[in-house]
Amino acid sequence: MSEIINIVNAKVWVKGKILEGGITIIGDRIAKIGKESALKKAERTFDAGGRLLLPGFIDVHTHLRDFELSYKEDFSSGTTAAVAGGFTTVLDMSNNKPPTMTPEIVRARIQKAEGNLFCDVGFYATPRSPKEVDNLVDSGCIAMKIYMSKPLDYERYSTEREIIELIKKTSSAGIVLSVHAEDPNMIKRFKGDLSPELHARSHPIKAEERAIDMVIRASKISGGKLHICHVSTLEGLNKIKSAKRKGVDVTCEATPHHTVLTNEVFEKLGKKSIVEPPLRSKRHMEAILKGISKGDVDILVTDHAPHTLGEKDGGSPGFPGLETAVPIFFTLVRDGLLTLDRVIDAFTINPAERFSLPDAGKIEVGRMANLTMINLKSERKIDSDKFFSKSKFSPFDGMVVKACVHATFIRGRAVFLDGEIVSSKKAGKILHG
Repeated sequence: MSEIINIVNAKVWVKGKILEGGITIIGDRIAKIGKESALKKAERTFDAGGRLLLPGFIDVHTHLRDFELSYKEDFSSGTTAAVAGGFTTVLDMSNNKPPTMTPEIVRARIQKAEGNLFCDVGFYATPRSPKEVDNLVDSGCIAMKIYMSKPLDYERYSTEREIIELIKKTSSAGIVLSVHAEDPNMIKRFKGDLSPELHARSHPIKAEERAIDMVIRASKISGGKLHICHVSTLEGLNKIKSAKRKGVDVTCEATPHHTVLTNEVFEKLGKKSIVEPPLRSKRHMEAILKGISKGDVDILVTDHAPHTLGEKDGGSPGFPGLETAVPIFFTLVRDGLLTLDRVIDAFTINPAERFSLPDAGKIEVGRMANLTMINLKSERKIDSDKFFSKSKFSPFDGMVVKACVHATFIRGRAVFLDGEIVSSKKAGKILHG
């Protein structure tokens, strides 16, 4: 007989509204939602203390590293950081070492990850050619990603024709194609050590705009599903909005760093501020924030990209983000810059629907009890020294956030609670298509 657990005294997010009450969990599934008096008799009860109980958050843009990069992050440390940040599902990107480009490497990553996950994980792959898509899907990957500006292993997706052929294949396989959209012909190659200013010049705004133009045309011609990663420019976002109005099947995502930081931090942070695409001016940052507010940005992501401190001092691009994204975006809610429903949808139902995660994204009877509990009455400073991630730096160090993740539930059991990992059981599973 499965154990029955009640979560009570909660503000439960159900169908876009707050229900004062709780849920009953039997085994690993949600069995009842309602007022406390309507819940089933339970062996154990978790008092939410009036906090917000949400569907488990999903990050569709995570770099878990492992393999030859396990010194930066591994499956265990990365998914520990994920549940500490409120994420119950993450999708692992393909630019690993070795890159996830063959069925053999997909299967090897799945084998290495099994038994080492605190949350659920799905895997991206990057096909060397369109004809390899089906084999990669059969091997277990659930998403595809291409890097227009920086091939992983001599693959080439930098022209409209090449991308049309790939989107046709990914869509026929039921997979959305995610794109790091920067036109490689516009990326400038500077020799020597790059300052953040020079790095930003090497990745100009026009490179993103032209690449977005190209992939949108390819998606329109092919009729395929397109997802644009970490949009960072005003005109890039405008092109996506225009394409949606014309019926193109395109979505996009935004990161916390492109939403709240600008290139003004270059002087303060030095090479630690380098990320791709680069931080932009205030004009572009405000456009991304407005795009999230209006729903033009579909999905919020972390783009968790862990490095050692030495690597960051050497200019390696990217930031750890799993433990900062949720507090930052809910602080924007507390400050009245974003609405609660926009942020919740962009972390839950939108990524679940776009990436075909049928058991995630909603609190409903019968669904997996992967849940995120948020405290909207918390205030603290971000301190990267306390990260569960191996990566101990952040461009947000010292920032005061006005919300935090109180608890993360995987299959009905609290894994993270009030700042601590409270379960030794690694209950995360591999997601298959």
